[in-house]
Amino acid sequence: MKFNRALLKPFQPMVYVAILMFGLTACGSGGSDDDSTGYIKFYNASANAPGVFLTVDENLDEDDDDEVEVTYNSVAYTKVSATNALDKGTYYIELAWQDEESSARSDLEIIYEDSVKIKNDQINFIALTGDVRQPEVLQYEIEVVDDDNDDDDDLFNIRLLNLHGDYQNVDLYMSKDNETFNEAVLVGTANYQALSDNIKVEQDQYIYYITLAGSSDVIYTSVDQNYSAVSQYIIVLRENTGVGSSPFTIDSIGVNGVTELEDVDSEAQFSFYNGIALDDYLPTYFGDIDIEVRLDGESEVKFTQVQLGEFTSSTTTSNGDYDFYVRNSQTNELYVTNALLSLEENADNTLFLYGKRDPIDDDEDGDVDENSDGIVDGYETKVKTLTVTKSSSSSIYSHGIKLVNLADSDDFSRVTFYFVLSDEIISSADNKLSVLQENSASITLLNNTYSVYAIATIDGTEIKLANMQLILDEDSKEQYLIFEAEPSASSGYKMTLINQRSAD
Repeated sequence: MKFNRALLKPFQPMVYVAILMFGLTACGSGGSDDDSTGYIKFYNASANAPGVFLTVDENLDEDDDDEVEVTYNSVAYTKVSATNALDKGTYYIELAWQDEESSARSDLEIIYEDSVKIKNDQINFIALTGDVRQPEVLQYEIEVVDDDNDDDDDLFNIRLLNLHGDYQNVDLYMSKDNETFNEAVLVGTANYQALSDNIKVEQDQYIYYITLAGSSDVIYTSVDQNYSAVSQYIIVLRENTGVGSSPFTIDSIGVNGVTELEDVDSEAQFSFYNGIALDDYLPTYFGDIDIEVRLDGESEVKFTQVQLGEFTSSTTTSNGDYDFYVRNSQTNELYVTNALLSLEENADNTLFLYGKRDPIDDDEDGDVDENSDGIVDGYETKVKTLTVTKSSSSSIYSHGIKLVNLADSDDFSRVTFYFVLSDEIISSADNKLSVLQENSASITLLNNTYSVYAIATIDGTEIKLANMQLILDEDSKEQYLIFEAEPSASSGYKMTLINQRSAD
């Protein structure tokens, strides 16, 4: 590994911190005297923020004549905008979130205003941190690295940025991916909200380690990350919002976006949902199952008599690959055997168990009508699994819905879910999502009251299969919307909403 120690100077970046600044006076035109170009880049590090829009405007008072007035795409938590080019000059910037259906600049809710000076070959890196209701905005000026030796020497460039408020000073180490902390090299001490000077490193595959400043006790070990191109990266050390016990996660910010590097030793969580509907082809099943998960060694987790429509409690364990089994609680008949439970670092998974009716093909020749009478010889119901990863979002102004389609019908293959506002009808609803049977999908909705409809096309006609009301506000959580069979309903189906964290 090669570090250019001459570039590892004391951390003294230019940082501007502001909270809800408005009423700015004019500060100059965004026009440039020549063709010199700088850049602006926005990173959303506010855990309870929705997608945030960055607007750049050369003059707030003369919008009709502005040569530069652009609102970039919204940036979700832990994500980053593109590196957007601008002529050098002074501009106004706004950060705002979308509080109604329109994403036009005039309809956005502004949370921050300031001015920036764009300089030739310099990146203005803007980071939103803290509570979005009282945001803290950091600005950093980063020189664009244009070094022919980087290409010749196979180098890349990194800067460190510590945004974890509970850890004012930590040390960051790096090792090759086939090495351990014993071989790791100290990159530098990352001070809270301070952006380090540029550090040059040989291109390779690396592991990061975090310790308290001056300590050799590792509190975070990253998954390995490949750096195989001449580029500039910002290595952001931030709070872990997943289920693992490590306090840190790293965002490796490059030209093309963010790669989140979880702690390789982070725990994972899992739970199950019994969505196996009563069925004539499961004649001895009366709605309850036993589930056994075999972990490392001799340890195991058992859930007994899990009722139809119920979640098990959540279990925290080491990430990795395990086996699970599902049995009929009454007869001990084995429905699922030696099934894979693959748990990634820091993730919280729900495994939805459901029944799928399939034609019987005992000889496995693909022919389910052996006597050629035009009728399927018989059916059997097999228990299957759909794995859904819970969201780690904690946005207060918008919320994610995981749609889980457990339907088993020959009449339709997909269901379209419409989220209808008070001034809309189903056909004009902006928020809708089509989900195939045995699949899941996600949608993010702004806080509001919605009428939710599940509609399928059957024999060329759109049929309403279920409907309900959904109210989202600042106290709402990320939710599951489960679509499944319900024999007592006139359509044979129902929708159920449940907070994802309530499913623990």
